[in-house]
Amino acid sequence: MLFPAGKHNQNVIDGARVRPRRGAAMNINMLEYLAAIEQYGSLSEAARHLYVSQPYLSRLVRQAEQEYGLTIFTRGREGLCPTEQGRLFLQMARDLAAQAQQFRRTFQAAGGAASLRIAAFPSTYGVDAFLQLLAENPDRTLRLGYEEQSSVQVVQQVHTRQADLGILFLKERNRVSNEAFFHARRIALQRVASTRMHLLLRAGHPLTRMPGFGLEELYRYGLVMFRSQPGTGVYSLEDGYYNDVSLADLLEFDRFRQVISVRSRATMHNLLAQTDCIALGNQIEGEELAEFGLCFLPFPYPPHTQDPEGYNNSLYCIHLKDQPLSPLGQRYVECLKRVCGVQG
Repeated sequence: MLFPAGKHNQNVIDGARVRPRRGAAMNINMLEYLAAIEQYGSLSEAARHLYVSQPYLSRLVRQAEQEYGLTIFTRGREGLCPTEQGRLFLQMARDLAAQAQQFRRTFQAAGGAASLRIAAFPSTYGVDAFLQLLAENPDRTLRLGYEEQSSVQVVQQVHTRQADLGILFLKERNRVSNEAFFHARRIALQRVASTRMHLLLRAGHPLTRMPGFGLEELYRYGLVMFRSQPGTGVYSLEDGYYNDVSLADLLEFDRFRQVISVRSRATMHNLLAQTDCIALGNQIEGEELAEFGLCFLPFPYPPHTQDPEGYNNSLYCIHLKDQPLSPLGQRYVECLKRVCGVQG
């Protein structure tokens, strides 16, 4: 144990069993300090960055271990390492600190300002709707946030109230299991539009002049994968934990001539418009990107594919059932429907 002077993980000091002191509960700042110790790997380094003394952090760790009856850190060759329980403790501490910060930001905003926090799986639809919302309210006092996340992170952001509204893609054929999944988390699910698997490539690409091409032809070109956050990209497009089919069942990704990972939508569009690279994605039928010099082609499913429809997704909005959307949130959903060509 890091602090041998007392068996804090068992609430024992000098052989005598003690109870945690009343009123000694961790506050948010203390939880942030404990998370910083893990981040910097040592008490001295954390103390230097936090502008506190090393003995203070040492006492803080002892207090937390005594109060919660666990060992948070052990000392290894590379510094302090959290135990298995310690990792869970620190992860929850970071989550609590993040929620507290969001709480402060929300209620310290300008009085009377309307606010909306959106977590979205990367897509042009969500961004275009957000831009429309801004264009409709040029003179209104607003506090807005738009973060692109993986599907799992979108659900977590909404479930933990860090986002008011989530935008993500789900498989329509899994509607029953999807509804059960979100119902268990008290999350309302609203379908916006259907999409189909397509190739995204430049207008005039050789594949546009090759009717009936198959997967083998795809491997001749580079593959562009858009990742705005860790965990997002071509795999997570299909591989959410609520999905049961995967692009990895169809494609051998290591056979592509080049694989290019980008974190900018503009970079992806420029690569596709100026090279013969291709990208994969779910698009609304008939959608055009002519202004970018791009076009869509249907994905060439191999003949042995048992259920091609299983790879198509629908675009959904989610929010907590006990936290109905504000008028601003409802207006964003209307903008999203308009972007997707949905009437009403």
